[in-house]
Amino acid sequence: MGLWLVWFAAFAEDHWVAAKSGPFEVMSNGGDRPVREKLAYLEQFRAAFGTTIGVKEPELQWPIRVLVFKNSKDMHAGPGTFRLGRNALMLGVAENAPFSREALKDLARLLLERNTAGLPPSIETGLIELFSTIEVNATHITLGAPVPAGERSRDWARMHLLTVSQDYFGRTRVFINNLEQTSDFDAAYRNAYQKTRAEMEKELDAYLQTGNFGTASVPGLALSPSRDIRPAEADSDRAKIALADLLLAAGSPQAGPAYNALHGAAAAEGLGLIALKENKTAEARILFASAMESASDSPRAWYEAGVLETDAEKARKDLLKAGELDLHWGAPAFQLAKLEEDPGRKAVYLKKAASCDPRNVDYWQALAKAYMAAENFVEAQKAWGGAERAAATPEERARIHEVRLEVEQERADFERAERKRIAEERERDLARVKSDSEAAIHAAEMAANKKLNPDGAPPPKAVEWWNGGEGRAKLEGTLARFDCLGPKARLVVSGADGKQVQLLVPDPSQIVLEGGGEKTLACGAQRPPRKVLIEYNVRQDLKYKTAGDAVSIEFR
Repeated sequence: MGLWLVWFAAFAEDHWVAAKSGPFEVMSNGGDRPVREKLAYLEQFRAAFGTTIGVKEPELQWPIRVLVFKNSKDMHAGPGTFRLGRNALMLGVAENAPFSREALKDLARLLLERNTAGLPPSIETGLIELFSTIEVNATHITLGAPVPAGERSRDWARMHLLTVSQDYFGRTRVFINNLEQTSDFDAAYRNAYQKTRAEMEKELDAYLQTGNFGTASVPGLALSPSRDIRPAEADSDRAKIALADLLLAAGSPQAGPAYNALHGAAAAEGLGLIALKENKTAEARILFASAMESASDSPRAWYEAGVLETDAEKARKDLLKAGELDLHWGAPAFQLAKLEEDPGRKAVYLKKAASCDPRNVDYWQALAKAYMAAENFVEAQKAWGGAERAAATPEERARIHEVRLEVEQERADFERAERKRIAEERERDLARVKSDSEAAIHAAEMAANKKLNPDGAPPPKAVEWWNGGEGRAKLEGTLARFDCLGPKARLVVSGADGKQVQLLVPDPSQIVLEGGGEKTLACGAQRPPRKVLIEYNVRQDLKYKTAGDAVSIEFR
């Protein structure tokens, strides 16, 4: 261990340079050239990916820090793909080696997860495989270099066809955007390419059989590595922290000794994360507190401290600080929601969490449940829709869809109960007003009678009269058919006893439609038949063979 620390200290004392651009930072002990080349490559990759999916400036959840070493033997246990270290995604590469295909797949996956709401797995897999062979030479980007023959899957070939072919590339972002909204392949193909799914799949079959896969140039950034990227010297402490972070990301046992050799907020945070991983929560709490006392600007330190904090008010402050330091991270808001008892306030934080991470199905489900607890069924339906889109598997999506249907029924029941409650309150108010009016009238009559009949003789009795209202009736059953009869229409309803009743709709534009679900009626047989409660005026019409005129339809 002692010899390793000597190496670590000596290695960190090398002449390190660094440069930043967008979400990327590249550091190297091999001079300016590898920094410029690697950083330009990452930015051109991000630009090409954004052009393909239709996002101008793709974001990443976490910044990426790449350490470029003079030779591969100096990399030690660095991760082979992007892995979260202390406060950034870390990767170690050799100066003269390209980014590995696995690392490029990982970068494509990170960009997809952050910049799309969720695409069908076949499309995401195809895009990730396609970008694993991207070639960047300064500002010239080439897309479509074939993957090894054994990896040429149908998913890869589909995205290769749609991005390399000049007939399709310019409209691929429309195709992807449509799939984000509905996952309906047929609609997406029609909107983007004016072809059906069957036609495109047939073309894909032929494309795969040819085995002839070309490449295409993709517009890149006007970025000159030599002119626009200017590396600056990185001090020794910064280099040591970056090396320790790389070891942490790789899960190396040397990460602890590396942080122990350092001081300050970053070192305390790194040691706190190691303690947390080893379930040493008391030690982790002390270390995170030390990092925060040293003015840590790492959202992760404040977040982990807030999660570990047992005092609700202190936890709230820590989590709010984490959210301020990273406005696009959903985890702090999700934890803040756990501290709230009121469903409305809980929903505010959960909505923030879901908007930051729309692929997190747990966030959407928690938001939907909070809205349901607050009896906000309209927003609950939207949240269940978000959960359905974020579901990772067809089985999970089907389960959430069933819950969504149940919520729709609960909403309909709630609305009926609310209408009944409001109607009953109105009736009580009317009865109260009527009673008060009758009492006032009675008092006035008594006063008038006393004035007109001072001797106390009873006045003559009033003659009672009554004017009956219209003949209204209600019918509950299943709407089987809606017959369009020119300017009129006819409802065919199967009652609870199995008998069919026909009702006339004199003017379809005037009928009142209530209840849940789709509130439109298509001519002909209703598929599926829908439960309804119909109010109608009793009136036989021999011409249309109807028992009355429908006034309103409530869908059950």
